[in-house]
Amino acid sequence: MKFTIDIDNGGTFTDGFFTGDGRIEWVKVDTTPHDLTVCFLKCIEDGAAKFGLTLPQLLHSTEAIRFSTTHGTNTLLQRAGPRLGLIVTKGFEKSLYDPSGRSPALDFVVPTEMVVGIDKDIDREQVRLAIRHILGRGARMIVVSLYRSHLDPAGEVKVREIADDDYPKHYLGAVPLLLSSDVSTTTDDASRTNVALLNAYFHPDMVRFLYKAEDDVRKLGYRKPLLVVHADGGVARVAKTTAIMTHNSGPSAGILGTSHMSRLYNLPYVASMDIGGTSADISLVINGKHGYKREANLEGLVVRLPVIEVYPTAAGGGSIARPAGKGVKVGPDSAGAMPGPACYGLGGSEATSTDAAIVLGYIDPDYFLGGQRKLDAALSRQVIDEKLAGPLGLSREACGRLVTEAMEDICAEDIAGLIKGGGYNPADFALFSFGGGGGLYCAGIADKVGIPRVYCFRFSAVFSAFGSSCADVLHTYEALSKVSLKRKPTAAQLKAFNNVVKGLVDSVLRDMRGEGFPPEKVSFSLELEVESGDTTKVLASPVTLLDSLADAAKVLDAFTAQNSSGTVDELKIHLFRLRATSPAAHPELASHKFVGKDPGKALKGHRQAYWKDGPVSTAIYEQTKLACGNVVKGPAIIDSEDTTILVPKGKQYTVDHLLNGVIERAA
Repeated sequence: MKFTIDIDNGGTFTDGFFTGDGRIEWVKVDTTPHDLTVCFLKCIEDGAAKFGLTLPQLLHSTEAIRFSTTHGTNTLLQRAGPRLGLIVTKGFEKSLYDPSGRSPALDFVVPTEMVVGIDKDIDREQVRLAIRHILGRGARMIVVSLYRSHLDPAGEVKVREIADDDYPKHYLGAVPLLLSSDVSTTTDDASRTNVALLNAYFHPDMVRFLYKAEDDVRKLGYRKPLLVVHADGGVARVAKTTAIMTHNSGPSAGILGTSHMSRLYNLPYVASMDIGGTSADISLVINGKHGYKREANLEGLVVRLPVIEVYPTAAGGGSIARPAGKGVKVGPDSAGAMPGPACYGLGGSEATSTDAAIVLGYIDPDYFLGGQRKLDAALSRQVIDEKLAGPLGLSREACGRLVTEAMEDICAEDIAGLIKGGGYNPADFALFSFGGGGGLYCAGIADKVGIPRVYCFRFSAVFSAFGSSCADVLHTYEALSKVSLKRKPTAAQLKAFNNVVKGLVDSVLRDMRGEGFPPEKVSFSLELEVESGDTTKVLASPVTLLDSLADAAKVLDAFTAQNSSGTVDELKIHLFRLRATSPAAHPELASHKFVGKDPGKALKGHRQAYWKDGPVSTAIYEQTKLACGNVVKGPAIIDSEDTTILVPKGKQYTVDHLLNGVIERAA
């Protein structure tokens, strides 16, 4: 019996998705910020119990453990990284090469007084003084980012050699020193500096936690490398992971799950929406493929990295609602997980969207996390009364509906914007709703966007963990170049192009072997950053190696197809980016037989809930007891241990062959 384990570590909960023995199981455990390995092992232990196994028994039979985490994101939001020092080229101490004249990284990830400039011509004594200055002010890690070092990293390497001479690794005074040229090949000095700073900011915690997690599971019987989910949609072993690529890996995994399910359902146009505790993440998947961005904005810092296209929206379970004119404004600030919504009983004193859902009767306060945690409905009523109903002169239920409508409006506006921006028609789309809060708002959001059908998954609350189970091993390697390619290239041009690619292929295969993946299972795709005249583009190359003159023409024709100015006869290639994938173990979702439309066996009872038309005695169904073919007519509420799904009047929720629910207009 073989198993797969996929874990998504969030700020509040750590989710696990497990496959094996023809079954899927999932769990949620509290995140333990003081030591993330505690919740990591607890999650696996609870998953093992679902199969009637001990932790060592499960790990001994596991083919792959994949792990995504928001720890880097939280480190940045909470300003919890180490005290950094930065060495730059003299004259750029304030700008850090940013054209605005002052880098947003200053006094954010690196204090102004911890930045030192040195001359272009490296002087040993000047470097020694700079390092001494930084260490004397408490640096725990030093970043070196010199001007134009992507073209020649020799200056940065020289600084590291001087540091190693003065502070050998066995000295207590030695601190890690990171070169920007080691982590980024971008030609943009400001972006490369941001990448290096953020990587250093995330690095100490990530390396300590990830290696300990891998050691822990190995001691308990796991025999393969721990695979870490990256923001570009792949996974790699800990040793080949840079800390910055773990940023946003959880939401990226959710998009991988969306792509997988869209292909399974044969849906050409899908909008995904993941509503969590602090925010929502939205994206589009077209013809089974998600988009890529080659630039990301991390809390105001622009970095040039290939990442999955996913966009944050300020709407989550902890989003704070305040009076605004005769209505309410929700977010963008959030009560987060601590103190969280008032109903958590942890000191939260603001009215949040979760408190509104409690007041409206949508969430059962006694069944939160399947009853593992009780919510305090009295506290929700109190903050809604004090913060909204009193100032607005409305009933608490009317205020609750305003908050719910505002949450729907925020997400609907952003999803509609993505669809319109892509030139698509909302009526052609399906909405995939997941995350703990997605089910509360998805039907209303779909109506406001004009999307006719919503898919709610039985493992919606752990969908990002499921998504990581769809990930393959992925390595991306880059090489700067000065290669030119003509439509009728010389032998020297063909050789120069192929030599760069072959060098990258050799590096990939070496690392794939280290992860236990045979070379014959590795597939490649090549991306080129090219220039022709005044036009610079990122080009998906139709070939990996140039085996003939015709292959060169294919590359130029691909550029011409993207370029409105006509046919080109020569390209300058500035960067080769080789993406290599190897398949990892993926889940198989069992298909279930039709048992009938009547959902009566899943009926839990009724409770008063407030809809657009006012209070209604509403049927409550248990999601896990709904069977294939069951049809739930709205208004109804579907409860599960980890989420709540609203089925409004005029809608129906139909359970399909995978036991997922489809919300659409009632027949």
